[in-house]
Amino acid sequence: MKKLSVLNMFVVVFVALFFYLSVVPAVHAQQKITLSMASHFGGTAFIHTDQYPRYFKMVEKAAKGKYVLDIKLFPGESLLKGADNYDGVVKRVADSAIQSAGYIPGRLPVFLTLSQSGIAPIKNCIAASLTAWEFVNKYKPKEFDDVKLLLTYGTGPGWVHSNKPIRKADDLKGMRLRVTGAGALGAKAVGAQPVAMAMPDVYLAAKKGTIDGLVSPPETLKNHKHAEVFKYSTFFPIFYSEFMVFIMNKSVWDSLPKDLQEAFDAVSAAGVEEAGQFWEREQKLAMEYAKKQPGGHEFLYLPDEEMAKLKKLIEPVKEQYITLLNSKGFPGKQIVEDAGKIAEKYNKQEYKPWKP
Repeated sequence: MKKLSVLNMFVVVFVALFFYLSVVPAVHAQQKITLSMASHFGGTAFIHTDQYPRYFKMVEKAAKGKYVLDIKLFPGESLLKGADNYDGVVKRVADSAIQSAGYIPGRLPVFLTLSQSGIAPIKNCIAASLTAWEFVNKYKPKEFDDVKLLLTYGTGPGWVHSNKPIRKADDLKGMRLRVTGAGALGAKAVGAQPVAMAMPDVYLAAKKGTIDGLVSPPETLKNHKHAEVFKYSTFFPIFYSEFMVFIMNKSVWDSLPKDLQEAFDAVSAAGVEEAGQFWEREQKLAMEYAKKQPGGHEFLYLPDEEMAKLKKLIEPVKEQYITLLNSKGFPGKQIVEDAGKIAEKYNKQEYKPWKP
């Protein structure tokens, strides 16, 4: 093999140097943005292993790879209790957090219109997520002014999980039901006793018998192991619809580079829809998980005549909530009617399931 001439060696070195100078600075130019994130969900929950990692990658891609989001996750209420996440973000105990809206009913009265029994029942998690996003963009409620609202998504229509079968409306009377604050009016309307309780406490409460049932989506049967303590789940879509918001501290948001802010905003709609797809998939996986438990798990659907009875019992909730909104200076009737119309619009659409 002939030895490289001095000229050839110069060319090789020049090309290598050019590649180094053109590529390496681009790699080094990536800026790491560290953000703390509080959550009441456990660290192995799908939202932390799948949903949010994909969302943050969407943001990085929209920012053209200029930034790397270094998320310091505090799951399972390890930094803030579930009901304290919103205030914790306002006070910057955490830079960002997932807040279950039903945990803070007095804080988000306009947004929680969507969660009230019978006002805006939704068909599935995707419809719920898109309904919530359109609703907040229509009304831009001032209740979110002290944070940066990044995402909204819904956990889907509710079920009543219990150890006795619920086959008729009267079976709910007197039951001690763990339900978020948003569902309290509905629980009372059907004759049940609403019990406020953080989700991590439900398992033990059910085991001890201090509650008779839980109002939640089927996702909790798997991710909170509730299939181990409840044997029946009764579909009750008009009773419950929970929504989550992902929020960031305002000063933290203001400190982010403008192009990164634009990247967050650019992927919001896609993040909302994909969150709904994730949650819808998770509900179905959880139902299959529950059926495989020792002794099985039965999913019940009320006859039409019994569902009609429950709808009639819940009807007063709408007027009660209109009155509440009016008392706070909001146009209650308009907000309630719009919530129902938006939900109805998205319920009519067909949605593709999320695929890995």
